[in-house]
Amino acid sequence: MTENPRVDHDLWRRSISHDPRVKQNTYAVAMAFAMFGDYTDGTDVFPSMATIAQMVGLSSATKVHPHRKKLVEYGYLTDTGERSSADTVVYRLTAPTEVIAAVKAGREARTRRKPQNGPLRAATASLDHSAPSAGDRPSTTPVGPIELSLEQKTWFLGGNDPKCWPWVEIPYALAEHAYRLYTGELAT
Repeated sequence: MTENPRVDHDLWRRSISHDPRVKQNTYAVAMAFAMFGDYTDGTDVFPSMATIAQMVGLSSATKVHPHRKKLVEYGYLTDTGERSSADTVVYRLTAPTEVIAAVKAGREARTRRKPQNGPLRAATASLDHSAPSAGDRPSTTPVGPIELSLEQKTWFLGGNDPKCWPWVEIPYALAEHAYRLYTGELAT
């Protein structure tokens, strides 16, 4: 088994966000891990599991461990064998070489994270009978209000150009409306 290469925080975040194996809660845990880094060399992190649990809304530190194990299994964290001054395990930020290559190759080579099914991700169907019937409507267009993923919400925080909206399966206007509802900028 080859060891995954060490990466900086920026490349690590971009790699994780484009890996379809990383689900939303694991992604949130990963982003919290990145906040506990040694930014002098940009690659080692030494998080407190209790603090991470609190940051991402998990009930206890033990709930963080399955997500940490997935990050290790997928090649995003490597135990350095060292401990921090606070006696926490020090992890090295790494990434699978094929994911790094895809991220560095640019948008054409990347596969966008697909929305996951489930109660948090499902679009709730509206019962508006004035809307076109299912046969008249493209199957990829969501019906009714949607819930944005963490990655989509952070896209709006970046002040990006609406013309660069990367999720073609969700119309920008619908996503912007969902984001404004999420932030409380619109009355429901």
